[in-house]
Amino acid sequence: MRIAGVLSGTSLDGIDVAVCTVEPRGDGVAVVCERFATVPFAEALRARILAAYPPARLDARELSALHAAVGEAFGDAVASVAAGLTLDAVASHGLTLAHAGEEHHTLQIGDPFRIRERVGATVISDFRSADTAAGGSGAPLVPAVDLLLFGEHAPCVALNLGGIANVTILPEGVAFDCGPANLPLDTYVQYYTSGAQRFDRDGAIALEGDVEETLLAELLADPYFAQPPPKSTGRERYGAAFIEALAPRLQSLPFADALATLSALAVRTIAAAIQRHALRARLVIASGGGVHNRALFDGLRAALPGWRVASAAEFGVDPNAKEAIAFAVLGHETLRGRPGNLPSATGARGPRVLGTIAFVPKPPA
Repeated sequence: MRIAGVLSGTSLDGIDVAVCTVEPRGDGVAVVCERFATVPFAEALRARILAAYPPARLDARELSALHAAVGEAFGDAVASVAAGLTLDAVASHGLTLAHAGEEHHTLQIGDPFRIRERVGATVISDFRSADTAAGGSGAPLVPAVDLLLFGEHAPCVALNLGGIANVTILPEGVAFDCGPANLPLDTYVQYYTSGAQRFDRDGAIALEGDVEETLLAELLADPYFAQPPPKSTGRERYGAAFIEALAPRLQSLPFADALATLSALAVRTIAAAIQRHALRARLVIASGGGVHNRALFDGLRAALPGWRVASAAEFGVDPNAKEAIAFAVLGHETLRGRPGNLPSATGARGPRVLGTIAFVPKPPA
């Protein structure tokens, strides 16, 4: 079955599309990524999305319009990346506008019917709500796919360095969001440069700076880091509001020192979480955009002596594509009527089939 996995993460870099062939293999699946690309958002749509994030008060009419516009953008992105191929389905995570894992509700926008209109294939969407309805946090959902992709290398830790850092500890299946990764860094770069820059390419600026240890110690005191799993977090905690509250302190530092300090927050909390919970592993397989940030990636290698910290590319998985691949797999599981959540990771009352399905009707026989 050929399925396109599509999502936009907390970093809001663009729309990730992975066109995959997914086939049953025993109790699991075999997956091959045929194509992958990140399609940028139109600037006007990106600005509307940013303006809609909590704590903004969003008019219901604008929410409806944004849901439609994001669905159209996702549909166009999939159609572009999959051009010339016949898709059996699209698995759309959508774009998370709000997430409250501890309160068991979440909202991903991107109208699946707009995607279906543009692609002409069945669309699976709203993957997180089944888990939150069952008392889970709705995140992380990738652990079951991590087991499929990297289980043969266990004991190991699958680490995603997106806007938020999350880990899956294999073979135990313990998985949770460690805390921030790229999100505060990208947000502060945009804040400091008034939008002229969106991120610190390769972590080059942060590598020139020095960590402000007093500020870092205060940030490390955040009770989220000591909270035991299952747990999840997002833009609400470590996005614009987080940076705005810190702005006076950060702006009192040289730009490079501010980024070095935010990088150190990510590195130290990720390393501490791995050392605390991964008792048998000595291998970290990393994916996500943060793999290209040397301040984060090399920082983790220094913070985890005796461990091997490697890119997922070394294990045959494009680190930029992994989460989109994961949703293609989750969509395949939904179409087969198989659960896609891992209750040990989300806290749900049990396994649940995830997502809603906008079918394309089959022609009459």
